[in-house]
Amino acid sequence: MPRQKRQHLKQRKDGRFACRYRDQWFYGLTEDEALEAREAYKRQEKAGEAARYDPTVSEYAQKWLPLHKSGVSDKCYNDYAKQLEAICSVIGSQKIKKVTVDDAATVWKHYEGYSASTIKRARMLYVSLFDTAIENDLIRKNPFRGRFAQPPKGTQGTHKTLTDEEIALIRETPHRMQTAALIMLYAGLRRGEVLALTMKDIDLQAGVITVNKAIRFDGNTPVVSRPKTASGTRQVPILSVLRPALENRAGRILSAANGQTMTEQSFTRCWESYTLHLSKAAGHPVNIRPHDLRHTFCTMLRDAGIDMHQAMIWMGHADEKMILRVYDHVTDKRTQNSIDQMEKSLLNMRNDMQEENM
Repeated sequence: MPRQKRQHLKQRKDGRFACRYRDQWFYGLTEDEALEAREAYKRQEKAGEAARYDPTVSEYAQKWLPLHKSGVSDKCYNDYAKQLEAICSVIGSQKIKKVTVDDAATVWKHYEGYSASTIKRARMLYVSLFDTAIENDLIRKNPFRGRFAQPPKGTQGTHKTLTDEEIALIRETPHRMQTAALIMLYAGLRRGEVLALTMKDIDLQAGVITVNKAIRFDGNTPVVSRPKTASGTRQVPILSVLRPALENRAGRILSAANGQTMTEQSFTRCWESYTLHLSKAAGHPVNIRPHDLRHTFCTMLRDAGIDMHQAMIWMGHADEKMILRVYDHVTDKRTQNSIDQMEKSLLNMRNDMQEENM
């Protein structure tokens, strides 16, 4: 019997060698490893014991999350876990190799009515999950990349612009949170930026607040970090309405009872106390979230006719898209100003025409 010629395998870009048997691929760091893996499978198949890893979506997600997302913060990791729970509640029992574009579209039905930001995070996670499954040779195509499996757009504009009454309440109602609230309202700082702010960052003589750090939370623990983008490092003017709240202060703008940086839980409790205090002062429930103050600051900038580029700098945005998409609501004040400008322009045109006819 003639000796069978040895098969030579082509090396892949990732350095591995691959060979095929029916619809299965087998890999190894050397040709011999790949060929031996295939022969072992044949022996198992012949014995009726072929046992290739064939997980359900839930099984694969439980293995994938700690392997590929272990380096993120606790808060981010928990968010990933919730998103994976959502997909598993819909198609978790299906074999991952059987998931279709229609299944992906069914998952997105679960997200109808959710915010655009939540849906965006979910899509990135699901695409990554199934891309990794492709790299592990469990599937051939990613169903979440299909053009018929696109997610809903989601809701926009979840933050509100404060009313004149709410602004007056913040300005006139003393509370340990008041100064921080005024900084968010009249300088547009984010919650984390205010938590990291000290009087060393505030130059009353020059009239500027320097923003160069922020607090993020790893679980409940505060961690000092740099701004996410270069534009996040900025100087914001101290407006005259804000100056009195900053005079004769020292140390950190907002801190826990022991003088240390607030944890997320302590900030939440303090904010709840603040809104309850505002509600008692107003005589009715007041529902204000921290980011509503920054939102209102940007709206006030646009109402005042501040140049878009200048607004971007003070808000710490890299481009104008965020302001236009999230903050730039057409308020009644701006609408009325536009009407007044048009009326004035038309009146001037009419007067000019009358003078020409005289």
